[in-house]
Amino acid sequence: MAQENTISVNFSTEEIKKVKDAISTIASVLEGKVKSLTPTERQGFGRVKYEKEVWIDRVKLQMDANPTKVPAYVDKTEFDQDYAAHKQLNELINLLDQQLQLMKDTNLLLGYDLDGAALMFYRAIKVAATNNDPGAGIIYTDLKQQYPGGRAKAPLLSPPNRLTNPSNSPCLL
Repeated sequence: MAQENTISVNFSTEEIKKVKDAISTIASVLEGKVKSLTPTERQGFGRVKYEKEVWIDRVKLQMDANPTKVPAYVDKTEFDQDYAAHKQLNELINLLDQQLQLMKDTNLLLGYDLDGAALMFYRAIKVAATNNDPGAGIIYTDLKQQYPGGRAKAPLLSPPNRLTNPSNSPCLL
């Protein structure tokens, strides 16, 4: 039985170069403007989720409408700069996330196709090696290392008890 291919895609060398160049351009624009955190450092900062975004938007509106109420210890200029950069980055992150998810989904499908074809080849070589096909034994020995324990033996199942219903509670006869 032939394998059903879930996706068929190829990229030209020029297309890959364009994507890499675009990523390099993004990296050079962001250089010096973005900060990398360790996993431990990330845990120390709260993430601003949608509800908090809405609240921050309302705070900004109130600060803009009531500048005399902004305490001296709040740097409004820095707040406005952070606010603008946060909105800009959110938009860019959303655009990049969409493309990244598309690439991940495509790569998942490609991996699924590769694994299916590889397993079919492996099984065919295993049968050929069992039948002493010349050269198949060497190939099989090389490939079987992926499955060092071999196939797990399924436990023998006891015959179903005909006096029980599907929920395994006794039937009243």
